[in-house]
Amino acid sequence: MERELSALEKQAADALRRARRLPVGAARNDLRQLATGLLWLHRNGMDALMKQRPTSQLRSDGENFGQ
Repeated sequence: MERELSALEKQAADALRRARRLPVGAARNDLRQLATGLLWLHRNGMDALMKQRPTSQLRSDGENFGQ
């Protein structure tokens, strides 16, 4: 029994298929990196992505605009 692939997995598989048709070089590497990133995002979800971002305390609106 096969499971249904998610949208990210389908996009990653499509990018890898397109990369295989290209000659060795920058364009091929870019597609492979895109596929790797999509699979990482699928496996780790948005929670992991948000944890990687630096958290900064936002000041009140008055302080942001020098008021």
